[in-house]
Amino acid sequence: MSALIVVPLYFIAIYIIFSFSRSKESKSAKGELAQLKALSWSTIVFPVGWLFMEVYRRFSQSVSLETYRDFITMLLPITIIVYGISLVLLRKGLKETKAID
Repeated sequence: MSALIVVPLYFIAIYIIFSFSRSKESKSAKGELAQLKALSWSTIVFPVGWLFMEVYRRFSQSVSLETYRDFITMLLPITIIVYGISLVLLRKGLKETKAID
């Protein structure tokens, strides 16, 4: 069920990432800064998600290997989705600062 939500968002995020990386604004200093900020926001998703799963597995309830593997497998696309969303939000910020300048 969660794959029905995550997979389309994953492909949208991949499109956003590739379109931003090919644009002129990604080559500027502000664009590179936006990419670094987006990367720093998305990098934390995987370890925090893994930590939550481990805490749940150890202290609350034992989960099957299949459930554990599925959860870990979903963390990577979710990390990429967060990176794409962060790029969209930071890109809007770049456009607003260009309008002000």
